[in-house]
Amino acid sequence: MVVFVDLDDESEPPEVGGHWDARHFGLGNTVSEKEKEKELEVENEERDNPNRNASTEALGCYPVVISIASHLDLNTLDALSQTCRQVRVNLLQFRTQLLSTTLRCSNEPIQSDPERSLRYRARSADWYFVEVGRNRAGTGKVGQCARDLVGACRRCGDVVCRNCTIKPPAPVLLRHRHRRICTACSRVPLSYLVEQSSEHDHTSSSATKPLSGDNLRRAVCGCATDVVWFCQPCGRSLRSVDSEYESIWKWRTRYLPSLGGLGVGIGEGNRGVPCGRGGDCVAAREVEQEIDCDAEDAREIESSSRVVSPSSSPGSSMGPGYARHEIEGIGGVVKKKLVRMVKVGACVPEFGDEKEQGKFLVREIEGRARSWCGWCWRVIPGVEDVV
Repeated sequence: MVVFVDLDDESEPPEVGGHWDARHFGLGNTVSEKEKEKELEVENEERDNPNRNASTEALGCYPVVISIASHLDLNTLDALSQTCRQVRVNLLQFRTQLLSTTLRCSNEPIQSDPERSLRYRARSADWYFVEVGRNRAGTGKVGQCARDLVGACRRCGDVVCRNCTIKPPAPVLLRHRHRRICTACSRVPLSYLVEQSSEHDHTSSSATKPLSGDNLRRAVCGCATDVVWFCQPCGRSLRSVDSEYESIWKWRTRYLPSLGGLGVGIGEGNRGVPCGRGGDCVAAREVEQEIDCDAEDAREIESSSRVVSPSSSPGSSMGPGYARHEIEGIGGVVKKKLVRMVKVGACVPEFGDEKEQGKFLVREIEGRARSWCGWCWRVIPGVEDVV
């Protein structure tokens, strides 16, 4: 049998004609294979997607994904979209809304001064710029805020962008951030030091559930491993504070204990080096502290002029009384001293081998003992601490 096919007629394939019989030419298996391939494609489409789970389904919900995006910057949001195809599909449908609701710098509403931006841009990015104090240093904004790299300051917690942070210190300067802690703080569990903060007392922090695992790793100091992320007001005084703390130890190592410390009482009573945690120390005690009233009154007047009502007078509480003492100085000059009760940390131990070698903070720098970070105000685990 012969089949004649008109090649010029492309409107209909030869299979459509009534004289075409595929089984007669042995092509029936080909047709069945095509049908099987179609069935396999349908089965593959109906197969369960391994990327569809509770997490990816939640990212497809608009309120959930908007709430999550408000805590992420653009870089983190882009990394989240690259985890799997299902997450990317869920995020792409809300792309316009997500880009407008990502995490923003706290200084973004502040208008930048174009005259000061160029003048202070170089030195404001320098981490050891000597200008202490938030009011004096300002917000640290020298230009437009960025959206791609935004995070919380490791010390104060304010959300700042990469343009409002300090220049990260060199790795060689990490050894200067250590602060020695007292014996009581070095013996308590590590989670106890992590939970405590300056706003909460010991009773409220001990009632909470102790941290462990990844939460504990994020709560301890990460200046040596993570990026040093500090806002301008917190980071400008890092070098001056480190130099001041080390100068105390250098001064104390020059006096021999055999001479009695020349009246300084090295490590005796309340005259030793206080714990690096300050008022949050486990063995903290209240002591009297004398402050010059001239500088303190200036701060009170400045702060009271912003918050107090017009009827109240800040000068009424500046006269001599129980807390304010008048002291006659040289030349008959009368000065006022403000006496306050403040919490001071317990004295830290001093070791004989360090005194003989003229060194200090050797155990903390080498990582053998637990210490306190003077940069981010977090605990630095020692060798015996399991994190």
